[in-house]
Amino acid sequence: MQKAMMSMRQNICIMVLFLVGSSAIMGGSWGVGQDAWIALLIALGFGSIIVLVYARIIHLYPEMDLCDIAQAVFGKIIGKVIIVLMSWYAIHLGVILLRLLSEFINIVALQETPQLPMMIIILAVTGYIAFSGIETLGRLAIIALPLYLFINLYTMTLSVTDIKFSNLLPIMEHSFNALLMASLKIFTTTFAGTVIFLFFADGVKKKNNPYKIYLYSIFISALLLLAIFFLSVMVLGVPMLEKEYFPFYTAVRTINMGEFLSRIELMIFYNFLLGSIVKISVCLLAAEKGLQKVFNIKNKGQVLAIVSFFILIVGMFEFDSVIEIFNFTEFYQYYVLPFQIVIPILLWIGAEMKMGRRRSR
Repeated sequence: MQKAMMSMRQNICIMVLFLVGSSAIMGGSWGVGQDAWIALLIALGFGSIIVLVYARIIHLYPEMDLCDIAQAVFGKIIGKVIIVLMSWYAIHLGVILLRLLSEFINIVALQETPQLPMMIIILAVTGYIAFSGIETLGRLAIIALPLYLFINLYTMTLSVTDIKFSNLLPIMEHSFNALLMASLKIFTTTFAGTVIFLFFADGVKKKNNPYKIYLYSIFISALLLLAIFFLSVMVLGVPMLEKEYFPFYTAVRTINMGEFLSRIELMIFYNFLLGSIVKISVCLLAAEKGLQKVFNIKNKGQVLAIVSFFILIVGMFEFDSVIEIFNFTEFYQYYVLPFQIVIPILLWIGAEMKMGRRRSR
């Protein structure tokens, strides 16, 4: 079967939408108020290092995905254990994103609508995109990302009259330890999540530089997240920023340029919806690909149906409210470290050793 190959631009567009998908709407203080931009830059530094590891793995085994690389480096048994673990990471991330998106829709738009129908509709859409394949998602991202960026730029421009630069002061009010803890949260919930794209490494053409794909993606995303944070804190102020679950959406709600340009926040609502759909679709595709390789199932639709149903059931019962989701992020930053750092580094070291032995023969 012919591999699904993507252009460098498609890879970058999907990755940027994945990175900003849920982080943009939640881009608040991360517990350090107006100093969050410093924590974000620290997280970007750590993120730049770890994505170089991901890119190196792809460079060592061109046009092979995580499943094939894991088995080539560690053998079938250990390799399949790694695939199962990483597939679980993709599934659980999908659970969190699905519930977060349904909670967001419920809070800001459809207060009287039960969670279950919304989650089923979201999974139906993302499942269809995943079934269509990574190439379809790439074509969607090429169109969606410019629209996503334009809407954010447009809403930010309209907010200029409401910003107060004094809300960014004082700088470095929080301790360095507090900034490091906040940067860990940003690092794990944003930049290091790109480990999931190792599942699609076989779609990166040999002529495309994986280092550029990863670095361009995280720097574009960081710039967007910085802009969103600065707007949110300068419009809302730190006290309100820390109280809001979706501060960027709340900040945009303050825009009112007359009757014609009221309800600008609907644009941000659709932006978050679009970004989250792309992110959940990536999770479904990764889990489906991993489980297909482990259990040697040929029917892609069957695997996607099972994964979607599992995500739906877990999503219904794991969290009772949006408060629990946000509280879980305190644990999440440690829970995902084995998937985002330990396994990739072991895979990278194993790959280097394997390649070193081949060259020495």
